[in-house]
Amino acid sequence: ANIVAILVTLAMFGIFVFFPIYMQTFLGWSPIQAGAALLPWTILIVIFAPIAGKLSDRVGSRWLMAAGMSTVGLCCLWLSTVTLNSSFWHLLPGFVLGGLGMSFVMTPMSAAVMGAAPVEKAGVASGVLNTFRQVGVALGIAITGAIITNREAAALRGGADPPHAFVHGLTFGMRVSAVICFAGALAAALLVRQ
Repeated sequence: ANIVAILVTLAMFGIFVFFPIYMQTFLGWSPIQAGAALLPWTILIVIFAPIAGKLSDRVGSRWLMAAGMSTVGLCCLWLSTVTLNSSFWHLLPGFVLGGLGMSFVMTPMSAAVMGAAPVEKAGVASGVLNTFRQVGVALGIAITGAIITNREAAALRGGADPPHAFVHGLTFGMRVSAVICFAGALAAALLVRQ
């Protein structure tokens, strides 16, 4: 579950940093519009995370986490199709998939970690899980930024103009994030105890 924690945050937080930059810089949206575009993601987590927690208590965390990570992987694949002319309606299915997927990863993941530790070690288990999440956030932003910059530079050397080069880097980064998510789904299916 801790491995899944680091992988899901590694894959996701590049989206939360670089998509607002993309929306503001290249789609011409205001900061408020870019933030509002991500609201469906947040709303779905608020609605479905408690449902995922109840399901986790009944059926266990393993398959919920694997399905959630696969859904987040599909989110990343969808977002890898953006262009310089993408509309909110093109982005929305990816944000919906991301919100649903993260709902079914985060709550069951916490349940798996806390359920695996004896009661007297609950604080330590929670602390370790949060450490893995925070490391994933830091690595996700850094690695996604490095991938985008590298692919953007390659596209510029190939003659692309700067906006197209950035989008090329962003879409490549999303494909890498999708691979990370599918690896997380595999890790959840194979490593998380029922």
